[in-house]
Amino acid sequence: AKVVVEKHRHEGVFIARGKEDALVTKNMVPGKAVYGEKLIKVDDEAGDKVEYRVWNPFRSKLGAAILGGVKAIFMGPGSKVLYLGAASGTTVSHVSDLVGPSGLVYAVEFSHRPGRDLINMAKTRTNVIPIIEDARHPLKYRMLVSMVDCIFADVAQPDQARIVALNAHYFLKHG
Repeated sequence: AKVVVEKHRHEGVFIARGKEDALVTKNMVPGKAVYGEKLIKVDDEAGDKVEYRVWNPFRSKLGAAILGGVKAIFMGPGSKVLYLGAASGTTVSHVSDLVGPSGLVYAVEFSHRPGRDLINMAKTRTNVIPIIEDARHPLKYRMLVSMVDCIFADVAQPDQARIVALNAHYFLKHG
């Protein structure tokens, strides 16, 4: 079956049109899937093979938001993103694809079990910096994080707004 990949309105995100349409990101590490997702190879205009990874919206709140028509994701190629609540890095890997080699993802996860998977995923993705630390204490990782364009938070905490505001205070660029 012939698959055509077209740009989505969010830069760095694509739609693969085939038997079923799928949300995809351009794989920064061709040949390697992160969580068993399908890989799609397509020829670009120059005739070169480009590989995309299917982004499962049932395993990613950001993926679901994009499919749901969210107006802006505030990240794109070249962006620096602080990702709070990175878990094992499923969504982080797609954010890594969409910010690309000139972008950076600071992935903060407190829990050691998923943190191991996050670290392993980051070994092949040079733009992901895994940080196994509590997002409630941003001063503990301030030496690792530069100013960012965007903060994405998926922390299951009753005070998550406070956690985001605190991190924004230290790391979010003004404007």
